[in-house]
Amino acid sequence: MNSEATSVGRADFDMAFERADDVETVEAQDALPASRHYRRARQDRGAETRQKLLLAALDVFGRYGFEGAATRDIAKRAGANLAAIVYHFGSKDSLHRAVAEYVVEQMQMRIGDSINAAARALTGDVDRPTARRLLQNIIDVHIDCMLGEAEAELWGRFIMREQMEPSSAFDVIYDYMMSCQTTTTTLVAILLNLDPRSEEATLRSFAISGQFVIFCVGRPMVLKKLGRDTLSNKDRDEIRRIVAEQIDLLVGETLADEG
Repeated sequence: MNSEATSVGRADFDMAFERADDVETVEAQDALPASRHYRRARQDRGAETRQKLLLAALDVFGRYGFEGAATRDIAKRAGANLAAIVYHFGSKDSLHRAVAEYVVEQMQMRIGDSINAAARALTGDVDRPTARRLLQNIIDVHIDCMLGEAEAELWGRFIMREQMEPSSAFDVIYDYMMSCQTTTTTLVAILLNLDPRSEEATLRSFAISGQFVIFCVGRPMVLKKLGRDTLSNKDRDEIRRIVAEQIDLLVGETLADEG
């Protein structure tokens, strides 16, 4: 959508609000309840509608990609007028980018502390046992977050869609993921005595991440094979144990018991 179309859309939407305000004034004078048109218009420019549009768009973009997603479908799922997308986001492309930023924000809130703790430790000298523990902390938080929260399945689907069909929002996801990967790569490099800037360190870091990422992207297959509808706390504990053992073998450093 070009800037002219966006500005026209906003003008039309604001005009609808003004008409609704006029209706409210008349109805208030006549002691009548506010019209349905006014209530809907007021509702659609609120923060709650914006959040509903984000969540609806997260689902639709993840299922159908940017090109296949219809803004009319997103608005319908959010229970909002189509013009509400223009009012809150300006365009389909801006909505798509806002969804990417929302996904990054949610993941940062849940995973960021483990990444930040490792990054702070890496400003000093980190030995192999400490590197192994910091790496496992990051992995454990990822498993809890990506396998333990219902909305995380939508984040994973959106991220996978961007991997398969990169769009203008891809860089938002990429920049965040690489900031995390840089820290894990440095930890892996310490454990394998590699230059953290080397391609081998990068590839081995991705390979280690794959030990738990497969349970995110392959969740439907895992659930069907296990005969489950969802992964329980016990399942996640077992996944953590198995992943930890696999990484012990890959890096040659057994995870020490902090207790």
